[in-house]
Amino acid sequence: MKVHATQAPAPDEIADEWHRRAGRPGLTRVMRASQPAELAEDTTVRTRQLVAQHLRSLGPIGSALEIGCGMGRITPVIAAQAAAVTAIDMTPRMLELARVACAHLPGVEFRQSTVQGLPWRDKRFDVAVCVWVLMHVLDEHEIARACRAIAGAARHLVLVEYEHADIPVGRYSRLRDLDDYLALLPGSRLVERHELTYGGDRSFAALIALEDRR
Repeated sequence: MKVHATQAPAPDEIADEWHRRAGRPGLTRVMRASQPAELAEDTTVRTRQLVAQHLRSLGPIGSALEIGCGMGRITPVIAAQAAAVTAIDMTPRMLELARVACAHLPGVEFRQSTVQGLPWRDKRFDVAVCVWVLMHVLDEHEIARACRAIAGAARHLVLVEYEHADIPVGRYSRLRDLDDYLALLPGSRLVERHELTYGGDRSFAALIALEDRR
């Protein structure tokens, strides 16, 4: 497994970091603050397009789970394709921002939770959407736990994650390949993959089918 990171910070330090990021302006809350504003905006537009493309390929979607919704920048895309959306994030301030940004959207519920602690045991969503979230789960045991939780909670997964960064990632991020995630997701099968490149970075946007192995 390709891992790029310095020594992992403690969970409380990670939570504090996301609280600080929520106080940044605009897209710098969820993207690198060093990126030019126009690059962040263009990357967000293209990311939304790829997520929408994967969701449309599934046909009618009754229920969707957004993991790590942040300030709600992807939530409207999911809500346009799904009858009901449950969006989670671990940072209260991010959830406040998302509720305001998405107040006009019907059928969207926001809840505070981590991906490792998904609260559903007897429900499977039609699809989960996870955009640049798992890279921030640093511990190898925790990322395995997170992937098991996703596989148990959804029938499909739209996953967007960094694979390469020209500027080395900091201590709050780890880069993993798509194959690494597929190995960690029980019963996973790759349906479709696209690449997203920007500013020397490369991410994948993948649609993954998940077999229920609970």
